[in-house]
Amino acid sequence: MAKVRRRGRALWDRGICWLLLRRRVTGRLKLRGDVGRIEIHPSFRCDGDLWLGVHSDEGRITIEAGVSASGPLVVTSVRPLRIGAGTLFGPNVLVTDHYHGDPRDAGHRAMTPSARPLHSPGTIEIGRDVQLGANVVVLAPATIGQGAIIAANAVVKGRIAEMEIHTGLASPAARRDVASTGNTGE
Repeated sequence: MAKVRRRGRALWDRGICWLLLRRRVTGRLKLRGDVGRIEIHPSFRCDGDLWLGVHSDEGRITIEAGVSASGPLVVTSVRPLRIGAGTLFGPNVLVTDHYHGDPRDAGHRAMTPSARPLHSPGTIEIGRDVQLGANVVVLAPATIGQGAIIAANAVVKGRIAEMEIHTGLASPAARRDVASTGNTGE
């Protein structure tokens, strides 16, 4: 009986979330996972497609006031993920804190990608008044400071300072990590 109640609650949450977001999204709206863990300020707008997914009990997506996106925008999480107030997303942006399988686990690499358990190397925190250009990809772990500008086609992984203009791979520390280990975050 408890399983039936949980399933009913999940359907109710999905329906309410979809209805509340439908007016604020001009394109297609896709909701995946536990949508009861998605918290979006009523001022949020997306002028295109929006895909949101929370895929674990620890996952949560929080979108604060004044956030707008050109869409398509994809945001998925298995850990807490926060998007600060006033953030502006260009078209075709991906924000995700997880991968299919742990790349360091040889057992995972032997499995097909869709069969691997989700793995998250950390959380994502996007500060207030951040601007993300077209085709930006934000991968965990990532912290983007207030007022930062992320240029079109950039990949963010690591720490971006407040007011920094970022045009490539995360930070000098992340570039050293990639150079020394060959780990591209995949």
